[in-house]
Amino acid sequence: MTMGLAHRQVWSVASLAVLAMYGLAGMSHADGTGSPLLDEAAEASAVAINEPLPADPFDQLPAADDACMQELRRSCCCPGWTHYAIFDLLFLQRNNQAGNQPLVVTAGGAPLMSVQDLQPSTAMGVRVFYGELFTDTLGWEVGYLGVYGMFGSTTVTGPGTLNTPPQLDTAVNNFNDADSARATYFSTLNMAEINIFRYDCCQECGPTRCRLTNCQPNCHCINYLAGFVWAGLDEQANLSMACCNPPEAASYNVRSSTNYFGPQIGMRGRREWQRWAVEGWWKTAVCGTSGYQAADPIVGTISGQARGPVSASETGVGFIGNLNGTLIYRLTEVWGLRAGYNLIWLTNSTLAPTQYDFSNVASSGTGINDNGGIFLQGANLGVEARW
Repeated sequence: MTMGLAHRQVWSVASLAVLAMYGLAGMSHADGTGSPLLDEAAEASAVAINEPLPADPFDQLPAADDACMQELRRSCCCPGWTHYAIFDLLFLQRNNQAGNQPLVVTAGGAPLMSVQDLQPSTAMGVRVFYGELFTDTLGWEVGYLGVYGMFGSTTVTGPGTLNTPPQLDTAVNNFNDADSARATYFSTLNMAEINIFRYDCCQECGPTRCRLTNCQPNCHCINYLAGFVWAGLDEQANLSMACCNPPEAASYNVRSSTNYFGPQIGMRGRREWQRWAVEGWWKTAVCGTSGYQAADPIVGTISGQARGPVSASETGVGFIGNLNGTLIYRLTEVWGLRAGYNLIWLTNSTLAPTQYDFSNVASSGTGINDNGGIFLQGANLGVEARW
């Protein structure tokens, strides 16, 4: 009885195994096409392990000008921009290195007005720069600076007691025993430069208000500049004296210009803290100079023409120095506000008031004085963009 039960159990297991084998065979061959899984595995082509994997389009980086790539550069790279532009308004006070030549004296020769009395007042100007980084370490920039409306004037009065210095006072009737004298001085400065610079930047981790991280990347850079600078200083001065009633006037008008051109070197640094940054530079240039001066005819109301038109020119060597320190507040990743202070110095200038020649000989007015200089200092306010 027991042996029969065991025999029936073995036979049942064997029967189930045979049915299972035939079922699998039916799934593979009942429709004559074979099993899909087995057929796919059999038909798949083999890939050699030493061959490169097929290209994946997601492996391609976006273009450099892609918006996503630019955002990635701003957040991860130092510096996070490749272009920049600056626009500043300038408010500059000017001091002349012009000696102290008398322009108006008393009958006894005591000075009443001199060249130093013609210091121009504060004038406005602009500064514009544009630059690009064209490799990982090199960049270039072009810039312009203009200061306009530098104007100074002074007036003295004294009934019948005002003279010019000798000897012109005796040659022009209105230049002696005058009742009033007025001198005016107008000047304009233009500068342009182009530089190549090598930049060295480093990134450090700064604090942030974000609760998830305590690191705000800040980029600090130093630039070493070399380039070419040009500057043009154009001036005119007028001395007018009048006497009598009704007034009879005579004037002495002088125009001058100085052109600077030469190589320039310098250094610029910038340090950032979150939305704030401090930037400063120094630049210096040793330049060739070309000075020119010309005077209009001098004519008295009674004595007639005392001197015809004269002019002179001369070349030399001059110096240009430029210092700036600026504080920047970033409004966005691109735009920022700027406020700073500037010092600009030019030497060996042909200043118009120093060209007055009050002698009365054949060569009068044919010389040139290019030993002057100007010193500008004052504030800048503006905007910048970096992208």
